[in-house]
Amino acid sequence: MKKLKKIALLLVGVLMVGMLAGCGQKFDAQAYVKALLDASYKNDSAAFVSTKVGTAEEAAALYEEGIDSELDALLSTFDAFDIDVSDESKAEFRQIVKDLLSKVKYTVDSAEKQDDGSYVVTITYEQMKFFEPFMAEFETISESLATEWMEAEEGALSEDEMMEQLIVAYKDSMVKALENVEYAEADTATVTVELIDNVYTPDQSDVENLEMVFFDTDFLN
Repeated sequence: MKKLKKIALLLVGVLMVGMLAGCGQKFDAQAYVKALLDASYKNDSAAFVSTKVGTAEEAAALYEEGIDSELDALLSTFDAFDIDVSDESKAEFRQIVKDLLSKVKYTVDSAEKQDDGSYVVTITYEQMKFFEPFMAEFETISESLATEWMEAEEGALSEDEMMEQLIVAYKDSMVKALENVEYAEADTATVTVELIDNVYTPDQSDVENLEMVFFDTDFLN
């Protein structure tokens, strides 16, 4: 299960990358962080464009690159076990990652300017309870499959066929968890945005923390 937890952890969140040059114009840190979150999680470029972070095409590229990164990480873990994933399954996993991120619940509440010129942006979120039910469902299915394989006649299934059944079970478990997803009570987190080399940039550790608290990642530890 530790290796499966590693797979699940790799799916958490999309790395937010965004910069807005300080050109003398008034900087709206609240709108800026919302633009990054919406583009990264919701594939929504409206705020990204209206706040002049970038174009709709750049927002779409940011989103797709993030999905590519998460999908590559997932498939590389399967590769470590010499499990071949079909193109059809890859496309299905890609859609599942998109569906997972689209269900994140957050609002960007406020931004307070600090004495050093940085901004502390407060975000309210409801943590998604996804990984615990997902992994519990997969464990149940995989144990059932293992029992079936042990009771089957020798040679009834090839190793490739068994691995394909595991891949399908993993996908189905993720889909079921998403269909019945629940959320914790609202909580808050902050992201500091600093002007570095004339570029407004979110603090990376804050971004990483935000990506973690959006999901029930404590279960994976």
